[in-house]
Amino acid sequence: MRVYKIVALFASVSLILACNFPTFAPASQSPSPTPTTAGVNPLDTATSVPATFTAVPTITQTATIVPTPSVPQVTPISAGVNCRSGPDVSYPSSSSIALGGIAQIAGRNDDSSWWYVRDPFSPGSFCWVSAAVVTTAGNLAGIPVIAPPAAIVTNVTANADVASPVMCGGPNVVNFSGSITTNGPAKVSVQWELTGDKSFTTSPETVNFKAAGTKSAPDDGAYTTDCGHFTITLHVLSPNDIKASKDFKVEP
Repeated sequence: MRVYKIVALFASVSLILACNFPTFAPASQSPSPTPTTAGVNPLDTATSVPATFTAVPTITQTATIVPTPSVPQVTPISAGVNCRSGPDVSYPSSSSIALGGIAQIAGRNDDSSWWYVRDPFSPGSFCWVSAAVVTTAGNLAGIPVIAPPAAIVTNVTANADVASPVMCGGPNVVNFSGSITTNGPAKVSVQWELTGDKSFTTSPETVNFKAAGTKSAPDDGAYTTDCGHFTITLHVLSPNDIKASKDFKVEP
């Protein structure tokens, strides 16, 4: 009986203690809220830099103003040109004007096809240049007409005619012929010159021209020769040096 009372008393004490101990429950952990700015989109917080375009200035090419020379002058068009002793290609070249060079105009011929200019290599001298190969600059009004120098021979021809039949060892007849052309009144000194297997030169002869034109060369008669190869030349000695040649051969 006593044992029963002890057990009952122990059970009562245990119950009372259980009712008086506090109950502990683990606190729930909530994640800390991320601080945000009310009404602001985070993507909008970066500074936005607007795209800009720099206009490239247009380059305007300014025309170069070349002053007009006060003195009329010529300059070659595309290459250096001859400056001659007279207004014709038959006159000999006495000087030249280089490409890019200039020469002062002092006169012209009657149809302005040639310019009478100061020699760029000898300022105290003058020569003629064709208007077809130069350009002009400056005031061309009032440029005087300059009379050309004394007439010259502008063209020469020569020919040889071998008579038939041809026999080597025998005298074969050869006739020479030619022509002389001048650009005005002139006294022309001329001679024949033969070179090759045989050679000879005639004495100079004079051909008078009262005006521009063409005349036959002096005829010194037939020439006889053996077979061979030759060159005949009609050589004008004055008023200018000009010649023409013809190759020929004498053979059966």
